[in-house]
Amino acid sequence: MGKALADVLPFAFGLLAAPFPIVAVILLLMGDVRVRAVVFLAAWLATVFVIVFVVALATGGHQSAGADGASPTWVHWVQIVLGVVMVAFALRTLRNRLARDPDAPVAPPAWLTAIGGMGTGKVAGLAVLLAAVNPKGLAMLLGAGAAVGAYGLGAPGDAGAALVFAVIGSLGVLVPVGTVLVLGARTRPALDRAHTWLVAHNDTVTVTVLFTFGAVFASKGIHGLLT
Repeated sequence: MGKALADVLPFAFGLLAAPFPIVAVILLLMGDVRVRAVVFLAAWLATVFVIVFVVALATGGHQSAGADGASPTWVHWVQIVLGVVMVAFALRTLRNRLARDPDAPVAPPAWLTAIGGMGTGKVAGLAVLLAAVNPKGLAMLLGAGAAVGAYGLGAPGDAGAALVFAVIGSLGVLVPVGTVLVLGARTRPALDRAHTWLVAHNDTVTVTVLFTFGAVFASKGIHGLLT
């Protein structure tokens, strides 16, 4: 399992760097009903785990890693495709950013504005959407599941690797919730600063993450095919 975990760590770090789930949980923590933040965290963790686990099971029945620990050819093609898709999203985000008036205020998505009035059911649904529908996050989950499945670990091994991935990839959501639950109101100034910075620099973070991990995945896939 150690080799499988090493292969999914880049995907976990890519998921960890996604700004909007962090912004969403910060806004929920700044509200009066903090239990909604716990619901968001639980739904997010469950969605990440289930998708990675199911993909690992679905791909684990096929060719697995060889005796020398090398990944099968199709895993490298998945890495290349994910890398190209991520770079394409980065270019689109950068193009949209350059097309906007640099002096215009950054408008957050409508769902961020409405999150304060959401009930626990809608908050759970939002977490599922951000994990399973958002192309950037979904690419990380599919890539991680395929990487785990390549080793043919079986259901227990796939579940263990998926759980480790879910915890590491969710630290950006898990840490704020845990910190607020422990420290309480003292965290409010830090939450305000983090929220303001993440909203203002969302495009920069998104482009940096997509370009960096897209290039890493594509180059790793090409290297695997050539060797």
